[in-house]
Amino acid sequence: MDPKPPLIEPLEREQRLYERVTDRILALIKDDTWQTGDRLPPERELADAFGVSRTVVREAIKVLEAQGILETVTGSGVYVRAPDSSIVSRSLQTYIQLLHLDDIDLRLAEIRRVLEVEIAALAAERATPAQQIELEQLCREMRRQAGSAPALADLDLRFHLLLADGTQNQLFRMLLTPLIEQLQEHFLSMWEGYGSRPLERVFQQHETLVVAIQAGNPEQARQSMSEHLAYSAEVLAAKLQQT
Repeated sequence: MDPKPPLIEPLEREQRLYERVTDRILALIKDDTWQTGDRLPPERELADAFGVSRTVVREAIKVLEAQGILETVTGSGVYVRAPDSSIVSRSLQTYIQLLHLDDIDLRLAEIRRVLEVEIAALAAERATPAQQIELEQLCREMRRQAGSAPALADLDLRFHLLLADGTQNQLFRMLLTPLIEQLQEHFLSMWEGYGSRPLERVFQQHETLVVAIQAGNPEQARQSMSEHLAYSAEVLAAKLQQT
């Protein structure tokens, strides 16, 4: 019998110097040594403190700038930026676009059903009076724009993003934004796809959801959103079958 082969584990790759400096700067920001708005020490001081060249420090700063963590102000220095969720959203949207999946729209519709049903429930518990009024106004504007699919698609997108804001949890908007923006042209496709289907049904779905949110009824909000997204997915699937 052949002897059992030894367990072979992958070798650990030694970090490049600029990656180690990047990690150290990030750690100093996370533990509040440097806070939002603070200016970092000059390149030369950082290089001396870390025991590396200024070129290494410069590379680390470039990485953190690309991540939206640092910002270089010409003639002033390098500053710690405030957290910007739009950077994460743009990265996720780019990733989605690069997947090139034939059924990406249906996959995104599935993810929306998972996210937005609970978003609706949380909005029913947490949306401010001003947000509730704005949701109601968007519903009224949808009825006024009944003859324009592009206008309805734009209002629909705003409606769903406002619901995410209504959770008072900014992470929901960060996650939902790239999904909905990727589906933006399909919001239009869906409104065009309703075609002979009565728009009244779609308007009522939005309005029923708003009523549930204004009543502070999370269970009804879940049910209303679930029914609305199921119908939208049905329309989208039918539209895609025609292409």
